[in-house]
Amino acid sequence: MTLLDRPVHMQAPAEQPATPWLSYQMSALLAGAAALPLQQVSNISGQADTQIQLAACLSTRPDAVIADTLIAHGATLPCIFSCEDVKALEPGESLSLDTQGTLLLNTCVKWSELLCQNFHLFSRWLGQGELLDLSFDANLTASLEVAVRGGHQIIFSRSVEAPHTLRLSYTKSGVHGTQSTTGAKITAQFRDSAAFQATYTAMVQAIFQRSAQDIEALTEKLSITPLPANLVPTVKALLKRLGLDRLEQLRPRITQIQQDLKTTIRKAAQSGLELSFYYQYNRIQTHQALVQLTVSDQALTPALHKAALSGKLLSQLHKHQTQVNVEQFFNQCATQLNQSWRFHLNLFSWQAMSREDAAFRVTTTENVHGEVTLTGQGLRSYQDQVGDMKRRFYLDFAACMPTFRPPNLISMRDFELNLTLASTTQHASLDEKTACQLADELAIWGLIAPGEVDNVAKRLYLTLKEQPDVQLTQTLTLPGHVFRDLLPTLADASAFRLAQALAAALPRHNQLPECRANPLVRCAFYAPAFEHYLSADKPKPEHLIEFAITRLAQLRQHESAHKERDWRNKPGPTLGRVMQMHPTLKADLDSLIKGMQQLNEDANLNGDPAVLKEIYQQFDNMGAQHFYMRFFAYYLQLSFAELGDELGVLHTTGVIEFGPQATRQAWLLTGTSPTRHAL
Repeated sequence: MTLLDRPVHMQAPAEQPATPWLSYQMSALLAGAAALPLQQVSNISGQADTQIQLAACLSTRPDAVIADTLIAHGATLPCIFSCEDVKALEPGESLSLDTQGTLLLNTCVKWSELLCQNFHLFSRWLGQGELLDLSFDANLTASLEVAVRGGHQIIFSRSVEAPHTLRLSYTKSGVHGTQSTTGAKITAQFRDSAAFQATYTAMVQAIFQRSAQDIEALTEKLSITPLPANLVPTVKALLKRLGLDRLEQLRPRITQIQQDLKTTIRKAAQSGLELSFYYQYNRIQTHQALVQLTVSDQALTPALHKAALSGKLLSQLHKHQTQVNVEQFFNQCATQLNQSWRFHLNLFSWQAMSREDAAFRVTTTENVHGEVTLTGQGLRSYQDQVGDMKRRFYLDFAACMPTFRPPNLISMRDFELNLTLASTTQHASLDEKTACQLADELAIWGLIAPGEVDNVAKRLYLTLKEQPDVQLTQTLTLPGHVFRDLLPTLADASAFRLAQALAAALPRHNQLPECRANPLVRCAFYAPAFEHYLSADKPKPEHLIEFAITRLAQLRQHESAHKERDWRNKPGPTLGRVMQMHPTLKADLDSLIKGMQQLNEDANLNGDPAVLKEIYQQFDNMGAQHFYMRFFAYYLQLSFAELGDELGVLHTTGVIEFGPQATRQAWLLTGTSPTRHAL
């Protein structure tokens, strides 16, 4: 109990005589195990804790004896759970209920179920050198924790200015969180390939001073009695070299050395190799609500009183709107989903890493009339490091409703849409090859004319060759009105335009200078092959490669055609290797087109915010890989160029930073499509 000089939840008028106020508070903590329906996952356990606090602020006469007042209140202390007690409040008095609860659930899921679908990218990448096998324990599990935190507060008070009116303040909040973290070391070992065999053969010859074939042939004949005369000199030399006295010791010793040698080679490789994976998942849902209303004594029915105390006032408010006068209303629910995949490889002094992140946030805001606005924001990003080169690229999407609408009337036409692509490439230093790669990136993003790649590369190299830490950042933004006007073109994608963008996005290849020099050259040599691939009923990567090889040969690029045909034995980003890295290319392009079609349609969402996430996930793969990011940036520019100048311009920006941290410099580049400006 606390003695106050004014009411807790309102200010007493200045002309009112000084009145003592007594504030009573009672708290209780409830705890127990969380019970789950039998049909749910059986390996979930949980703990629930709820704290309840009741409070009453009551007035007393200025001349009353406090002890007598306490005795009187103690015998008949009003309770918020009684509708009649609420109606009996005097002006300035109040009753409140505050609940805060936590529910924690714990479970285990199989690590393989979370990650197997994401193995394709890095397992293909690591497998390109034909050196490593990846294996993992399928029974590895990940701990999963789900936390639900929230509560609500209800305050009934009687206004001093309007003594026949009760004021109800209702606040509700909740946070639902799911967190999962998984990590595992992966075993890596040599395959029985040419690389391993060459190492093994060389060491066998060094130990025995005989070829591996000679040792195998000798081992088979050691069991012959008597020993052939032509083998006697060899056997004596081996006995002496291995420190043995008797012939019967030789065969077991050779076998042991061969086995130990294979083990030693593998251990030597593993001693400098570490490969690890990491997966993290978070899903957080927040709910914030605030209602402040007034109600007369007659209108405070038991049903309205019960709805407030049970935390269901928001869902039932429409039933009581004729009884109350709503002064303030706010109701918002937001869901944030984050996923992250990482892997890291140390191979002696060489390092490689990658990280992929996916996030989507949906927010629903409701007004007092039951109308809502929906907002969806998605981010897909990927970063990697190979040697001293670091890259990061991301796709940012936003869909926002500027005005409230009835949930059953909401369609995609009610949203303002925005899309941003960004790419960052960082090099410890700049050589001629790296300068060519940076210039090619500038051409893909519309910051220089495609035919200027070689000239710009030379200028970059001459200017930056002695500068450390060179970083290029590029951004392409589709504002709301531009994106909306561009959607019909993106939804009606032609195989020709897709093929042009795919060919342009192929990486520059120094060993194929004639047909990979810049985006326009790549379009001329490779776009017909991609168009043939996309138009086929059952497209296959090998058909695409064969078509491209045939075209290169027809255009007298015989050396390039040979290298594309022999792609398994040639280093660098050959067409075959690009397709090996992107085996779901056709399906991913189909999903991209479907996502654009759904954004362009006037389909009804029925107020379901999950639809936004489903549409976004149709095309978010464009932010998950470097080739896809280059393709999408070029494809957007090609699509925009088809519309001409009537819609304005499509802006791209680039920043080249270089130099030590203390004296770092930067160049700012800007470009517009369909008109490109040189650096």
